[in-house]
Amino acid sequence: MLTLLAERVARHLEDSPRTPKYLCLRDALIELIVEGELAEGTRLPTEQELAAALPLSLGTVQKALRDLVESGELYRRRRLGTFVADGNHRREIATPAFGFLRPDGTRVRMVFIRLIKREMLQRRGAWIEVLGECTAGHVHLVRQDRIDGAFDCYTEIYLRADVASELLDLPAEALEHESVLPLLQAQGHEVSTAENRISLGRLPRAAVRAIVPDLAEAPPPGIRLETRYLDAEAGVLAWQIMYIPPSDYRLTLITEPR
Repeated sequence: MLTLLAERVARHLEDSPRTPKYLCLRDALIELIVEGELAEGTRLPTEQELAAALPLSLGTVQKALRDLVESGELYRRRRLGTFVADGNHRREIATPAFGFLRPDGTRVRMVFIRLIKREMLQRRGAWIEVLGECTAGHVHLVRQDRIDGAFDCYTEIYLRADVASELLDLPAEALEHESVLPLLQAQGHEVSTAENRISLGRLPRAAVRAIVPDLAEAPPPGIRLETRYLDAEAGVLAWQIMYIPPSDYRLTLITEPR
């Protein structure tokens, strides 16, 4: 395992020389976990063993492992070591509509999703104007998305119940493992277009409470990223609104030439 990890770390260091070294190690470990090379419950080498086997300092190794413990990728057992945790809350960002770039320009690969709420909406609201009338109601998902372990976004997703009522019965872990796109595809719907609309404004109170609860003063303006996932025949299948706080990361919108 150490040999494979050393190869991955070396590749990340070569491909992204301006990225902090602890992020290179963290990304390499995440890749091996996602690929199944580091299975759930695997005990990692000690921090000292990792530092000796990798071109990294002990402090760099400790920071990378601490980040992964805080995000839930790893867990520690006193006097026993550091282990790979259940990864159902983890996914690689896989949307054709947008992505995030680190300050050095490298692509963010991972987002850690926590489901805050899901409900069936029978009342009227702005979602009806976007998704249309639905006698069965509308499904509402609320998530906290941790981007690259660096900052949190507050995400709301609205779907027609006649398209996505099954999402209410799925285990919470399933909704924390997938983005809205594969969830729609799993229900047999093909998304042909994703439209982005972006604006700058004050974060709503619910978002502030979820992602910056310790903020004492009024929050600075953030980004409101609205994404509409459309089917060529059925129209808008899902309406997603992501509230993004200020950070030194960049948001990149993915477009296709007409």
